[in-house]
Amino acid sequence: VSTLEKFKWSNIKAYPSPSRGKHTTMAMDPPGSTTATTHINNPSNSSSRRRCKKWENYLFVAVLLQSVALIVLFEKFQGNVRENKLKHGQEFQATNNNHDNTNDDPNDGQTIITGGVEDQQLPFTFSACLMIKDNNILLPEWLAYHYTVLPLRRLIVGVDPLSHTDPKPILNAYGSIGMNISVWTNDSYWVDGREAHEKKDFQITNETDHEALRYRYKYRQKVFYKSCLQHLHDEMRTWTLLVDTDEYLAFNYYDEQEGPPTWCKKNVTCAKDYLKSIEDGTHLRTKLDRSPAATVAEHIDKHVDEQFDKVDKPCIIFGRYLFVSKDSSSSSGREIQRGVDPDFNATLFHTLRYRHRSSLSSFQLGKPIVDVSRYDGRDLNNIHRPLGGMCTGWNAYVHNAAMSFRVHHYIGSWETFRQPGFDARGKDMFDKRNNVRDLVVDNTTPRYSPIGDSTWLTQFAKLVGKEKALELTQKMRIREELEMDEMITEMGKGAQLHDWDKLNKKPGK
Repeated sequence: VSTLEKFKWSNIKAYPSPSRGKHTTMAMDPPGSTTATTHINNPSNSSSRRRCKKWENYLFVAVLLQSVALIVLFEKFQGNVRENKLKHGQEFQATNNNHDNTNDDPNDGQTIITGGVEDQQLPFTFSACLMIKDNNILLPEWLAYHYTVLPLRRLIVGVDPLSHTDPKPILNAYGSIGMNISVWTNDSYWVDGREAHEKKDFQITNETDHEALRYRYKYRQKVFYKSCLQHLHDEMRTWTLLVDTDEYLAFNYYDEQEGPPTWCKKNVTCAKDYLKSIEDGTHLRTKLDRSPAATVAEHIDKHVDEQFDKVDKPCIIFGRYLFVSKDSSSSSGREIQRGVDPDFNATLFHTLRYRHRSSLSSFQLGKPIVDVSRYDGRDLNNIHRPLGGMCTGWNAYVHNAAMSFRVHHYIGSWETFRQPGFDARGKDMFDKRNNVRDLVVDNTTPRYSPIGDSTWLTQFAKLVGKEKALELTQKMRIREELEMDEMITEMGKGAQLHDWDKLNKKPGK
């Protein structure tokens, strides 16, 4: 056997012999060779072997500790990512506070905000995607309410190209109190669909069917929402509201008038069990904070409602309940003004003026909020259940009694309902929507509870100051209503009912 072969075989690791209890060579030793056996059984090499074993143990422990350290660092990094996603009130602030240029690209949308009120002790802040068309009268209250109740700090607004009014002055004003707002003013986010009205270059004429106009608006909402959700996902935002300017996310306080849950139907035992959970305080709705300073974000952060923690359900749908244009009572002035500072006129706020609504026991089509950090870029089904199976429930109708929040949908006054240009809804639609049976008077808001008579408007004034609150809500609403009235009057002169060339011609053009 060559010297090289003997060297190779002599370095083969030995193993304990089960018969002799001492080290022996492996069966692969070359015939006639005692080199490996001599090497292993040599006492002079035992201490060397023990030292090697000792260093092997040291090395193993070092590798193990390094692995544990890497795991700890990775978990810490993941925790920081999650924390940044939740506490994101200031992470995407604009740097051009005074730069007011309209950019039609949704990826570089006009950012109008930043600065103002600092958000302290908030677990996280909300975002929203909002499509608007001549909704300037409604916009101040919608912004102030959700600024206070959610709290809303990031907003992307898609302005319908057929709008006659410009929302940017209103939105700019809300930038001074810390809102980050982008305005998308054209169809740069548009993706063509199959139908004619789903094409970007679709032309509206006097012969255009009004159903086509309605479906085009709904399609515009879907493509806008998809682009908006993706944009906010890229910004590492989380919970995002998808409602209209006449809709408000509210706490789903229990109403003694609502009766048994919709899923109980005629099951008496089911209804009794639900009522017992309300009475003994074990149901999630009994854990809602009734203070006017309570926010949706704070309730979610308590992890009382497990729906917000379901990884596979980043879309939660809440029941939507209609409030009609009916004042509270013959003494409506005193009733509406309850809990409101005398300098504010409560009749100018839909959320304070109107209390007659549909019953909470009815099975209603809902509106969602979406955790955009888990949005996967899919096309949206519809505005009521945008992410399909990733939304809660089996369809867009909601069992309200199982939810922490609900959506209040206000018809509002005729002055806020009407729109300039050709309005397919008109007075007939206004009256039809108000023709609702089985109305109840809402007594669930904090100002009608035994513990106090304050309102969200009171809290908003505390956050930004009374004078600032007056300017951003009531005064702004009055100005917009006067401008809208003048616009409608001017546009109506000599215009025929379906003449788009006249009715949709913007003032000054």
